[in-house]
Amino acid sequence: MERFDIRPLKGLGQNFLHDMNVVEKIVDCAEISKEDIVLEVGPGLGVMTGLLAQRAYKVFAVETDRRLEQPLNLLKEQFGNIELIFNDIMKTDIKKEIIDKCEGRKVKVVANLPYYITTPVVMLFLENNEGIDSLTLMVQKEVGERMTADPGGKEYGALSVSVKYYSDASVKFTVPPHCFTPRPNVDSCVITMLIRKERAYKVDDEQYFFKIVKAAFGQRRKMLTNALANAGYTGVTREDVADALEKMGLSATVRGEVLSVEEFANLSNILNGKNKITA
Repeated sequence: MERFDIRPLKGLGQNFLHDMNVVEKIVDCAEISKEDIVLEVGPGLGVMTGLLAQRAYKVFAVETDRRLEQPLNLLKEQFGNIELIFNDIMKTDIKKEIIDKCEGRKVKVVANLPYYITTPVVMLFLENNEGIDSLTLMVQKEVGERMTADPGGKEYGALSVSVKYYSDASVKFTVPPHCFTPRPNVDSCVITMLIRKERAYKVDDEQYFFKIVKAAFGQRRKMLTNALANAGYTGVTREDVADALEKMGLSATVRGEVLSVEEFANLSNILNGKNKITA
């Protein structure tokens, strides 16, 4: 930072990781081999990029902050297997700029994500997971707990369902604030998500499935019968939902926060049939 006169920008959510023990643990969790392609989101000053380049076949590093171009270019010259893409990850054509260049090799996403874009980035990769083998991410601890939460608790929500639907996820370890510059106000954690090659849950219509999930947690304190009927985009009535829940052996007074992913899948399949009949 002193050499290149770089100061973290609060607007970009920059908290530069400087603890090399943590960097090595993150890369170990990603289980990278010389056959793998790594997509690093937000390489920052390149603290982790160099280690990734040592272990991987190639590293694609996507960075939005042009001020970091000089230190990252030095790494690129040093290792020779780093390709820099200066763009917002949310505006990057991942398939065209990365996946299509990988010649069938596994792509593993590794990132120390700014807290404010964690959920959009996670959903970007989950929903567009063609060619993606796994995600190993540093996120706010609270968000990591929500991502891996089980039904019945306050942390369980639409994000939890999405993560479980697309992947096998687990929190690996916690990272305290003093490992970053500047120090964040909260703990972080590292989470891995192994993308499911085949869906673990039978869903007839994925788009409708996620509509049901969104509606269920949009009014999470309401009974499912009311939350789904009131949403305006599910195409079902309270009676439809009550009938579907009865078929599943569940009470009509149940709330969405207690349903497993499999139960959401079954519910959406039943309601989708009703929706098509009555539409």
